[in-house]
Amino acid sequence: MKMLTTVVSMMLAMPAAAQAPTLEKVGGDVKALVQTLKKDAAESKGFALARVTNIWVEQDCQKVTFEVGGSNVSAPIALESKTWVEECDDIHLPPNGSMCVPRGRRLMTWDNATATVEFAERGTPAVKEVVEVCLWGRSLSGKVKKSPFKYNSTEKDGRITLTLKK
Repeated sequence: MKMLTTVVSMMLAMPAAAQAPTLEKVGGDVKALVQTLKKDAAESKGFALARVTNIWVEQDCQKVTFEVGGSNVSAPIALESKTWVEECDDIHLPPNGSMCVPRGRRLMTWDNATATVEFAERGTPAVKEVVEVCLWGRSLSGKVKKSPFKYNSTEKDGRITLTLKK
């Protein structure tokens, strides 16, 4: 009803120019327009809210090398991870079906983190060790890639601490 009132108000508010239609001339057209608007409104009831169909998370990883006789703490490591979402619109199909029309991918979040790796205990500083630090979404993790020793890894506030397993 609001749409009909708006359409009629707009037509009545047209400037009184020679080519401007009078209400009598527009009468049939308004009726057709109202029918079209009703049909469009009925069809639009078939649309539901968009739903997420897929999520992609880009993981960012960097390797840190601890040299023989070097420091037990790494320099800060900058990481970024992006999360992408694909949405679609559900369209009702009679009698009881539906079809999902893709809207496309869009960037949902862009997470940044700065991490440092620290050995609480190191097996032997005379050995080269490699640690991989990864950011997946908002999850930060560290994994020892090359070392003759086994370590437990804990993460807190961007600091990954490696403790020698005993």
